[in-house]
Amino acid sequence: MIINANEFGLKGNNKRADTRAMQRALNYARKHAPITIYVPKGEYHIKKALVIYDSTTLLLHDEAVLKRCGKDALLKNGRKLKPYYGYKGNSHIHIAGGTFDMNGYEYPYNNTVMSIGHAQDIQIINVTFKDVVGGHALDACGLNGLYMKECQFLGFNDSEGKRSFSEAIQIDIQVKGAFPKFGKADGTITKNVIIEHCYFGSSDTPNMNAWNRAIGSHASRYNQFYNNIHIRFNTFEGMNQYALTPLKSKHTYIHNNHFINCAGGIRFLAVKEGKNAKDLNGKERTTQAGSDLNIYQNHFTGVMKNDAIRIQSYNNVKHEKILIAQNEFDHASQRLYLDGIKELVLSHNSKVKIKKTNIE
Repeated sequence: MIINANEFGLKGNNKRADTRAMQRALNYARKHAPITIYVPKGEYHIKKALVIYDSTTLLLHDEAVLKRCGKDALLKNGRKLKPYYGYKGNSHIHIAGGTFDMNGYEYPYNNTVMSIGHAQDIQIINVTFKDVVGGHALDACGLNGLYMKECQFLGFNDSEGKRSFSEAIQIDIQVKGAFPKFGKADGTITKNVIIEHCYFGSSDTPNMNAWNRAIGSHASRYNQFYNNIHIRFNTFEGMNQYALTPLKSKHTYIHNNHFINCAGGIRFLAVKEGKNAKDLNGKERTTQAGSDLNIYQNHFTGVMKNDAIRIQSYNNVKHEKILIAQNEFDHASQRLYLDGIKELVLSHNSKVKIKKTNIE
């Protein structure tokens, strides 16, 4: 079944009417799922975050724009006061086409475009995320099954210089402080992710630059591992930090990507100490590393002030099974830093400076 958002009063350029119409369409879809909502060509102003529910497809015309005109996010898949656990929240959500514009030049407030948590089967295809201040394009928190293809991530601003860790796509875990929108901080972790054929860069809007980081994680807990992550055939241009920052993950595949004039390429860290080393009950635990990281057939272009690839662990706890093969490095500034690894395969990379310590 397909419905047109116009049928619910969507007209364009009116933040109260457009927000109300879009939420009415989403509420209707909730009662009649599975259903597809079509958003026609036009610019629609959104005052507060829209809530999308289970088994809903949101299909936007290629020239449809949902433009933030407030301080809130644009879209989330849950309500703040309702409890969600595990992967049992609103799931089977598919979003395709159009632009989600955070309008950061006119509304310079820190927030995230899409906050999607406690869910299964999230697909986002051919969507443009634009002009974010401080937050993320997508906060993927506690998801089992995320597929993103042919999306663009254009424009980011960190005016106060306090969000160096902000990723366009945050692969996240449901713990206290990580995902403030809704749901229980029960340790649900994101796994089974594919991100492919996407572009990450700046926009043509004043004060909107490239992202600090493109894809990564900065929260963790003891014995909780991001798992089965595939990042492939993407282009990262002008990232201001490391483009990719996977954290203590298992079964991660990073291949056939192009890194252009980024400050750094790929950084893979263990968790040393502090809150990220605690277990889900808050008990202090020891250093923990990742395993089965595969980095191959990537191309690194331009000057890099940080490492092209940095693998690092701590306290003599080693990452296990690391493969770095058939990558192309084209500038003398690019280098590899490899520390704390058990079972390293380093093969058929183009000429690059390599520092290795504590390798078995």
